[in-house]
Amino acid sequence: MNISEYIFNYYYRKHHKKATAFPAWDKVQTVLLLFESDLTEKNLQVKQLVKELQQQGKDVTAWGYVDNKNTISAILRDYRILSRHDTNLFNKPKEAHLKDLRRMHFDLVIDLSLNSLLPLRYLLLFADADFKAGRQTEEPYLADFMVMTGDNDDPAFLFDQIIFYLKNIKSSD
Repeated sequence: MNISEYIFNYYYRKHHKKATAFPAWDKVQTVLLLFESDLTEKNLQVKQLVKELQQQGKDVTAWGYVDNKNTISAILRDYRILSRHDTNLFNKPKEAHLKDLRRMHFDLVIDLSLNSLLPLRYLLLFADADFKAGRQTEEPYLADFMVMTGDNDDPAFLFDQIIFYLKNIKSSD
């Protein structure tokens, strides 16, 4: 384990909390999408998923990470891409970004990342959300609900699987 992972595990033990209940899809109003940005930062697939959620009446915020020195995308309230410039030496997003994230509350976070990128793991950890969903990972488990994707490396497939289960699993409210 390298020092960055060690520090992340420290924050995990300090800040991780479990969800209280599986959300009813029709009651979910605010969604945070976390994603790995493509190098061009166009992210057409993610923008399409955002549009799909908005058409279902959801208020969507999307934050991504690109493993470049800098990002070329503008920082908007509901869409931003972080880069290595926006993280510290240990790959933790700078406090200004975490402060912006903590100001918002989400009913649901959907983590579309297919790789274990520490900046995105920090965002998932620190997001103030009632419920978090994503791809099955090795410990530590950050999401409350995880989907196995097998060899499929398509974020849209992961999204479709998560939404399918969220729409079809009924919680006992």
